[in-house]
Amino acid sequence: MKFLLIGLGFISTHVALYLSEAGEDVTITYRTLNPVKEEYLALLKGKVNSINVDPLSSDFVSTVKGHDVIVNFVGEISGDERKLKIANVEVPRKLAYMAFDNGKIFIHLSGATSTGETGKNVKEEPDHCANSKASTPFEISKCEGEREIMRAAIERDGNVAILRPSLVYGRYAAHIQFVTMYRLAKAKLIPQIPLEMATVSAWSIGKAVLNLGRKSPKREFLYASECGSVKVSRFFELMARETGGGIRFPVPLSLAKIALPGEIRSLLKYSGTTYDCSKFREVAGNLSFDEEEVKANAKFLRYLDGKRKLIPT
Repeated sequence: MKFLLIGLGFISTHVALYLSEAGEDVTITYRTLNPVKEEYLALLKGKVNSINVDPLSSDFVSTVKGHDVIVNFVGEISGDERKLKIANVEVPRKLAYMAFDNGKIFIHLSGATSTGETGKNVKEEPDHCANSKASTPFEISKCEGEREIMRAAIERDGNVAILRPSLVYGRYAAHIQFVTMYRLAKAKLIPQIPLEMATVSAWSIGKAVLNLGRKSPKREFLYASECGSVKVSRFFELMARETGGGIRFPVPLSLAKIALPGEIRSLLKYSGTTYDCSKFREVAGNLSFDEEEVKANAKFLRYLDGKRKLIPT
Protein backbone atom coordinates (compact mmCIF):
# COMPACT_ATOMS: atom_id res chain seq x y z
CA MET A 1 0.00 0.00 0.00
CA LYS A 2 1.01 3.61 -0.48
CA PHE A 3 0.93 5.69 2.68
CA LEU A 4 1.03 9.50 2.64
CA LEU A 5 2.10 10.97 6.00
CA ILE A 6 1.29 14.65 6.31
CA GLY A 7 3.60 16.55 8.63
CA LEU A 8 7.22 15.85 9.57
CA GLY A 9 7.82 15.39 13.29
CA PHE A 10 9.06 12.84 15.76
CA ILE A 11 5.87 10.74 15.77
CA SER A 12 5.53 10.67 11.99
CA THR A 13 9.24 9.84 11.69
CA HIS A 14 8.75 6.71 13.80
CA VAL A 15 5.61 5.78 11.87
CA ALA A 16 7.35 6.29 8.53
CA LEU A 17 10.26 4.06 9.59
CA TYR A 18 7.89 1.38 10.89
CA LEU A 19 5.84 1.34 7.68
CA SER A 20 8.97 1.28 5.54
CA GLU A 21 10.39 -1.67 7.47
CA ALA A 22 7.05 -3.44 6.95
CA GLY A 23 7.57 -3.11 3.21
CA GLU A 24 5.10 -0.32 2.54
CA ASP A 25 5.59 2.56 0.09
CA VAL A 26 5.79 5.71 2.23
CA THR A 27 5.85 9.43 1.43
CA ILE A 28 6.13 12.11 4.11
CA THR A 29 5.47 15.81 3.61
CA TYR A 30 6.87 18.95 5.22
CA ARG A 31 6.36 22.68 4.79
CA THR A 32 9.44 24.09 6.51
CA LEU A 33 12.57 22.65 8.07
CA ASN A 34 14.40 23.40 11.27
CA PRO A 35 17.64 21.75 12.45
CA VAL A 36 15.79 18.87 14.15
CA LYS A 37 13.57 18.17 11.15
CA GLU A 38 16.68 18.09 9.00
CA GLU A 39 17.87 15.24 11.21
CA TYR A 40 14.54 13.46 10.75
CA LEU A 41 14.91 13.69 6.97
CA ALA A 42 18.42 12.27 7.28
CA LEU A 43 17.02 9.31 9.25
CA LEU A 44 14.40 8.70 6.55
CA LYS A 45 16.70 9.13 3.55
CA GLY A 46 16.71 6.10 1.28
CA LYS A 47 13.75 4.55 3.12
CA VAL A 48 10.94 7.04 2.64
CA ASN A 49 10.04 9.58 -0.04
CA SER A 50 9.83 13.17 1.18
CA ILE A 51 8.23 16.19 -0.47
CA ASN A 52 8.13 19.87 0.41
CA VAL A 53 4.50 20.88 -0.02
CA ASP A 54 1.71 22.84 1.64
CA PRO A 55 -1.23 20.47 2.35
CA LEU A 56 -3.63 23.40 2.00
CA SER A 57 -2.44 24.25 -1.52
CA SER A 58 -4.85 23.72 -4.39
CA ASP A 59 -2.60 21.22 -6.15
CA PHE A 60 -2.12 18.96 -3.12
CA VAL A 61 -5.02 16.80 -4.29
CA SER A 62 -2.77 15.35 -6.98
CA THR A 63 -0.47 14.05 -4.23
CA VAL A 64 -3.42 12.54 -2.36
CA LYS A 65 -4.63 10.76 -5.50
CA GLY A 66 -1.35 8.88 -5.77
CA HIS A 67 -1.71 7.16 -2.38
CA ASP A 68 -4.01 4.68 -0.65
CA VAL A 69 -3.89 5.83 2.97
CA ILE A 70 -3.64 9.47 4.07
CA VAL A 71 -2.37 10.00 7.63
CA ASN A 72 -2.57 13.44 9.21
CA PHE A 73 -0.02 14.44 11.85
CA VAL A 74 -0.55 18.20 11.56
CA GLY A 75 -1.58 19.74 14.88
CA GLU A 76 -0.72 22.37 17.46
CA ILE A 77 -0.74 22.12 21.26
CA SER A 78 -0.21 25.82 22.00
CA GLY A 79 -0.81 29.25 20.50
CA ASP A 80 -3.76 31.57 20.12
CA GLU A 81 -7.23 30.28 19.21
CA ARG A 82 -6.80 31.16 15.53
CA LYS A 83 -3.57 29.17 15.28
CA LEU A 84 -5.17 26.20 17.05
CA LYS A 85 -8.26 26.34 14.85
CA ILE A 86 -6.24 26.32 11.63
CA ALA A 87 -4.00 23.42 12.65
CA ASN A 88 -6.50 21.31 14.60
CA VAL A 89 -9.73 21.99 12.72
CA GLU A 90 -9.33 23.52 9.28
CA VAL A 91 -6.38 21.41 8.09
CA PRO A 92 -7.84 18.02 9.10
CA ARG A 93 -11.27 18.98 7.71
CA LYS A 94 -9.85 19.87 4.30
CA LEU A 95 -7.64 16.79 4.21
CA ALA A 96 -10.54 14.54 5.19
CA TYR A 97 -12.75 15.80 2.36
CA MET A 98 -9.83 15.52 -0.04
CA ALA A 99 -9.23 11.91 1.01
CA PHE A 100 -12.88 10.85 0.93
CA ASP A 101 -13.64 12.58 -2.38
CA ASN A 102 -10.86 10.48 -3.91
CA GLY A 103 -11.75 7.18 -2.26
CA LYS A 104 -8.81 7.15 0.16
CA ILE A 105 -8.57 5.90 3.73
CA PHE A 106 -8.00 8.73 6.21
CA ILE A 107 -6.25 8.32 9.57
CA HIS A 108 -6.06 11.31 11.89
CA LEU A 109 -3.85 11.79 14.96
CA SER A 110 -5.84 13.69 17.57
CA GLY A 111 -5.15 13.45 21.31
CA ALA A 112 -6.33 11.60 24.41
CA THR A 113 -7.25 14.99 25.91
CA SER A 114 -9.64 15.91 23.09
CA THR A 115 -12.80 15.36 25.16
CA GLY A 116 -11.34 16.51 28.49
CA GLU A 117 -12.23 13.21 30.20
CA THR A 118 -10.21 12.24 33.28
CA GLY A 119 -10.31 9.25 35.59
CA LYS A 120 -9.40 5.57 35.57
CA ASN A 121 -9.76 3.43 32.44
CA VAL A 122 -11.49 6.16 30.43
CA LYS A 123 -13.38 4.53 27.56
CA GLU A 124 -14.36 5.84 24.14
CA GLU A 125 -17.73 7.58 24.36
CA PRO A 126 -20.72 5.74 22.77
CA ASP A 127 -21.48 8.74 20.54
CA HIS A 128 -18.44 10.47 19.12
CA CYS A 129 -17.51 13.65 21.05
CA ALA A 130 -20.94 13.71 22.71
CA ASN A 131 -21.09 15.49 26.10
CA SER A 132 -17.49 16.60 25.70
CA LYS A 133 -15.78 18.04 28.78
CA ALA A 134 -13.16 19.85 26.70
CA SER A 135 -12.48 23.21 28.35
CA THR A 136 -9.16 24.64 27.12
CA PRO A 137 -8.80 26.16 23.64
CA PHE A 138 -6.52 23.23 22.70
CA GLU A 139 -8.98 20.56 23.86
CA ILE A 140 -11.93 22.31 22.23
CA SER A 141 -10.11 22.64 18.92
CA LYS A 142 -9.13 18.97 18.96
CA CYS A 143 -12.68 17.76 19.55
CA GLU A 144 -14.02 20.19 16.95
CA GLY A 145 -11.50 18.85 14.45
CA GLU A 146 -12.63 15.29 15.16
CA ARG A 147 -16.26 16.29 14.64
CA GLU A 148 -15.47 17.88 11.30
CA ILE A 149 -13.71 14.73 10.14
CA MET A 150 -16.61 12.51 11.19
CA ARG A 151 -19.07 14.86 9.50
CA ALA A 152 -17.08 14.59 6.29
CA ALA A 153 -16.94 10.79 6.60
CA ILE A 154 -20.71 10.58 6.96
CA GLU A 155 -21.34 12.96 4.04
CA ARG A 156 -18.89 11.16 1.73
CA ASP A 157 -19.27 7.63 3.16
CA GLY A 158 -15.55 7.71 3.91
CA ASN A 159 -13.27 5.27 5.69
CA VAL A 160 -11.66 6.95 8.69
CA ALA A 161 -9.90 6.16 11.96
CA ILE A 162 -9.14 8.77 14.60
CA LEU A 163 -6.32 7.87 17.00
CA ARG A 164 -6.21 9.64 20.35
CA PRO A 165 -2.67 9.14 21.70
CA SER A 166 -1.78 9.72 25.33
CA LEU A 167 1.78 10.93 26.05
CA VAL A 168 3.80 9.71 23.05
CA TYR A 169 7.45 8.84 23.59
CA GLY A 170 10.11 7.40 21.32
CA ARG A 171 13.83 7.43 20.62
CA TYR A 172 13.61 10.42 18.28
CA ALA A 173 11.36 12.57 20.48
CA ALA A 174 12.32 16.23 20.65
CA HIS A 175 9.19 17.81 22.10
CA ILE A 176 9.81 20.30 24.87
CA GLN A 177 8.93 17.90 27.70
CA PHE A 178 11.62 15.43 26.63
CA VAL A 179 14.20 18.14 26.01
CA THR A 180 13.45 19.51 29.50
CA MET A 181 13.94 16.03 31.00
CA TYR A 182 17.22 15.57 29.15
CA ARG A 183 18.60 18.95 30.22
CA LEU A 184 17.86 18.26 33.88
CA ALA A 185 19.37 14.77 33.63
CA LYS A 186 22.44 16.25 31.95
CA ALA A 187 22.72 18.66 34.90
CA LYS A 188 22.73 15.59 37.23
CA LEU A 189 19.26 16.43 38.55
CA ILE A 190 16.58 13.75 38.87
CA PRO A 191 13.42 15.37 40.20
CA GLN A 192 10.91 13.12 41.92
CA ILE A 193 7.60 14.63 40.85
CA PRO A 194 4.30 13.16 42.12
CA LEU A 195 2.88 12.78 38.62
CA GLU A 196 1.84 9.77 36.55
CA MET A 197 0.92 9.94 32.88
CA ALA A 198 -0.62 7.47 30.45
CA THR A 199 1.92 6.75 27.72
CA VAL A 200 2.23 5.16 24.29
CA SER A 201 5.26 4.33 22.17
CA ALA A 202 5.54 5.96 18.75
CA TRP A 203 6.33 2.50 17.35
CA SER A 204 2.94 1.24 18.60
CA ILE A 205 1.28 4.09 16.72
CA GLY A 206 3.18 2.97 13.62
CA LYS A 207 1.84 -0.56 13.97
CA ALA A 208 -1.69 0.75 14.51
CA VAL A 209 -1.49 2.95 11.41
CA LEU A 210 -0.32 -0.02 9.35
CA ASN A 211 -3.11 -2.32 10.52
CA LEU A 212 -5.82 0.34 10.33
CA GLY A 213 -4.77 1.16 6.79
CA ARG A 214 -5.00 -2.48 5.82
CA LYS A 215 -8.46 -2.99 7.34
CA SER A 216 -10.17 0.10 5.83
CA PRO A 217 -11.78 1.35 9.07
CA LYS A 218 -15.35 2.62 9.01
CA ARG A 219 -15.60 5.72 11.19
CA GLU A 220 -13.54 4.41 14.13
CA PHE A 221 -12.11 6.44 17.01
CA LEU A 222 -9.96 5.02 19.77
CA TYR A 223 -7.56 5.93 22.52
CA ALA A 224 -3.93 5.01 21.83
CA SER A 225 -2.41 4.13 25.18
CA GLU A 226 -0.47 1.41 27.00
CA CYS A 227 -3.28 0.56 29.42
CA GLY A 228 -1.78 2.10 32.56
CA SER A 229 0.35 5.04 33.60
CA VAL A 230 4.04 5.71 34.22
CA LYS A 231 5.63 7.89 36.88
CA VAL A 232 7.08 10.97 35.24
CA SER A 233 10.12 10.58 37.50
CA ARG A 234 10.86 7.31 35.70
CA PHE A 235 11.64 9.25 32.51
CA PHE A 236 14.18 11.38 34.39
CA GLU A 237 15.76 8.29 35.95
CA LEU A 238 16.10 6.48 32.62
CA MET A 239 17.59 9.49 30.89
CA ALA A 240 20.02 9.99 33.77
CA ARG A 241 21.37 6.49 33.19
CA GLU A 242 22.56 7.66 29.78
CA THR A 243 23.94 10.99 31.00
CA GLY A 244 26.03 9.80 33.93
CA GLY A 245 23.57 9.60 36.80
CA GLY A 246 22.41 12.31 39.13
CA ILE A 247 20.88 13.31 42.44
CA ARG A 248 17.27 12.48 43.20
CA PHE A 249 15.31 15.19 44.99
CA PRO A 250 11.61 15.63 45.72
CA VAL A 251 9.66 18.33 43.91
CA PRO A 252 6.25 19.27 45.35
CA LEU A 253 3.49 19.42 42.78
CA SER A 254 2.88 23.09 43.62
CA LEU A 255 6.47 23.92 42.66
CA ALA A 256 6.31 21.78 39.52
CA LYS A 257 3.28 23.73 38.35
CA ILE A 258 5.33 26.93 38.53
CA ALA A 259 8.58 25.60 37.05
CA LEU A 260 7.33 23.41 34.23
CA PRO A 261 6.84 24.84 30.70
CA GLY A 262 3.31 25.97 29.90
CA GLU A 263 2.79 23.17 27.38
CA ILE A 264 3.38 20.65 30.18
CA ARG A 265 1.48 22.50 32.93
CA SER A 266 -1.69 22.33 30.84
CA LEU A 267 -1.52 18.52 30.97
CA LEU A 268 -1.11 18.22 34.76
CA LYS A 269 -4.82 17.69 35.28
CA TYR A 270 -4.44 14.38 33.43
CA SER A 271 -1.98 13.02 35.99
CA GLY A 272 -3.25 9.59 37.04
CA THR A 273 -5.74 9.34 34.19
CA THR A 274 -5.65 6.03 32.33
CA TYR A 275 -7.41 4.94 29.16
CA ASP A 276 -9.07 1.71 28.14
CA CYS A 277 -6.67 0.08 25.69
CA SER A 278 -8.79 -2.83 24.44
CA LYS A 279 -9.57 -1.28 21.04
CA PHE A 280 -6.01 -0.08 20.56
CA ARG A 281 -4.58 -3.48 21.47
CA GLU A 282 -6.52 -4.99 18.56
CA VAL A 283 -4.50 -2.90 16.08
CA ALA A 284 -1.23 -2.42 17.97
CA GLY A 285 -0.69 -5.80 19.67
CA ASN A 286 0.84 -6.22 23.12
CA LEU A 287 1.34 -2.93 24.93
CA SER A 288 3.85 -2.14 27.65
CA PHE A 289 6.10 0.77 28.58
CA ASP A 290 9.43 0.46 26.73
CA GLU A 291 12.23 1.78 28.94
CA GLU A 292 14.83 1.17 26.23
CA GLU A 293 13.13 3.75 24.00
CA VAL A 294 13.51 6.42 26.70
CA LYS A 295 17.19 5.62 27.12
CA ALA A 296 17.65 5.71 23.33
CA ASN A 297 15.86 9.07 23.35
CA ALA A 298 18.45 10.45 25.77
CA LYS A 299 21.20 9.33 23.36
CA PHE A 300 19.45 11.04 20.44
CA LEU A 301 19.01 14.27 22.40
CA ARG A 302 22.68 14.12 23.43
CA TYR A 303 23.54 13.76 19.74
CA LEU A 304 21.44 16.84 18.90
CA ASP A 305 23.04 18.68 21.81
CA GLY A 306 26.51 17.88 20.48
CA LYS A 307 25.57 19.30 17.09
CA ARG A 308 23.98 22.37 18.71
CA LYS A 309 20.59 21.36 17.37
CA LEU A 310 18.80 20.76 20.66
CA ILE A 311 15.75 22.83 19.72
CA PRO A 312 12.36 21.76 21.15
CA THR A 313 9.88 21.02 18.34
